[in-house]
Amino acid sequence: MPAENEPGAAAPVEDATAAEAEAATATAAADAPATATASASAPTAKASVPAAPAQGFVRSLTGVVTSSKANKTITVRVDRRVKHPVYGKFIRRSTKLAAHDEGNDCHEGDTVTIVESRPISKTKSWRLAAIVERARA
Repeated sequence: MPAENEPGAAAPVEDATAAEAEAATATAAADAPATATASASAPTAKASVPAAPAQGFVRSLTGVVTSSKANKTITVRVDRRVKHPVYGKFIRRSTKLAAHDEGNDCHEGDTVTIVESRPISKTKSWRLAAIVERARA
């Protein structure tokens, strides 16, 4: 058996484990800055993607103003097409929604876009987003 102090002798088991631990620590230290830079660059990659609104998806509809007689309120008819469950024919259906028009800008016949908002009154939970097309005078 070779002695521990000889140059050709094998290192004891405890020394080998300590050497492996030091190598692992050195490797982890070398990887840590790379990981930090990778995580630092990740938010910039996400920043280029447009963020969603804070409350989630904003629902918008386009329709025709049927009434603008009330103060700061318009009634908008939103048309949609649905398929008949039995016959398969497409049928036109419509919904009338009350929307908030702060400046009383809309008139009957205008095509407008409305977006969902917080409840403004008992029946009014939509607000005017844009006037798509003015009615002919």
